[in-house]
Amino acid sequence: MEQQVNAYFSDTYLFEASAAVIAAGRDDEGEPWIAVSPNIFHPRGGGQMEDSGTVEGRAVAVTRSADGMVVLTGAGQYNVGAVVRTALDPETRLLHAALHTAGHLVGFLGEERGWRHSGHSHFPGQARLDFHPDSVPEDLSTASSREPVIAEIQERVDALVATGAPVTSSIDETGIRTVVISGVNAEPCGGTHVRDLAALRGTRILEAKIKRGTLKVRYEATHG
Repeated sequence: MEQQVNAYFSDTYLFEASAAVIAAGRDDEGEPWIAVSPNIFHPRGGGQMEDSGTVEGRAVAVTRSADGMVVLTGAGQYNVGAVVRTALDPETRLLHAALHTAGHLVGFLGEERGWRHSGHSHFPGQARLDFHPDSVPEDLSTASSREPVIAEIQERVDALVATGAPVTSSIDETGIRTVVISGVNAEPCGGTHVRDLAALRGTRILEAKIKRGTLKVRYEATHG
């Protein structure tokens, strides 16, 4: 079987592509699925929601199989070797990319304060970075004590976005992909990202509050 090339690794802004079917089958409910290459669809994972899109104009569900391949359900039945036209929803892709990149900034700024990262979500309406509360010396017990901390992080976010720094990625010989925000940080990541920080709009820190034994820093962002 041909190895799947995930084109979203190298180009967040590739919204359409002609692709070859490299694998096909049926799921437990008998629904046919296909895997294509190059694949433009990001599946759910790494704190990021899956893309939405179509194959030959038919809406597909995007998932990842147990062996790591991105598979598409809903396109109908195709034989291996068939060439199909794939397209994803640009608005959804750009929102997810903006939230993911903004999440890297929020994570970096938390760690800059000495907070230890423990988890994250880049889902729309649920975007947040989690930190171990025992690494947080600040008093965040009241709204008035949280306000200056939120304001400090917001000021740093605004300053970083204003740099318009490029966001790039590379994959090493072991298959590990690293996303680099120039002048900020580099970290392993399989998600989609904006091409530079100037693309971010409305990056806003909404809350920094300890809930259920975790410091949750909620945020929002969109793509310009």
